Amino acid sequence: MLSDIRRHSRFTAEEFRAPATERPLDVSVLHRRIRSVLEDAERFISRIPSHAVGFVFLEGEEPVQPDVEALGKYRRLAGAPGGVWPFSPEISSAMLDRYNRKPD
Repeated sequence: MLSDIRRHSRFTAEEFRAPATERPLDVSVLHRRIRSVLEDAERFISRIPSHAVGFVFLEGEEPVQPDVEALGKYRRLAGAPGGVWPFSPEISSAMLDRYNRKPD
């Protein structure tokens, strides 16, 4: 999936000027951020054991990216054929919070 994202996410600077945005997009900053997110995802994927793939991990009722060294502390929600990705404002908020943080 990450390979497909890399392969199919080629855009020109002109395409980024077209959307009506609150402020102009800095294409080079956006490009670096996307690369950073993909690299984070690759590192996570390389570390998570195969028996833990396909779950949404929860701390209490909050979806989280799990610490792969402590998977036993999370509640797991399994995927199902024909199922849908769980959606809630909390999931969206958690994802946006994580990826809107500036890299260390």
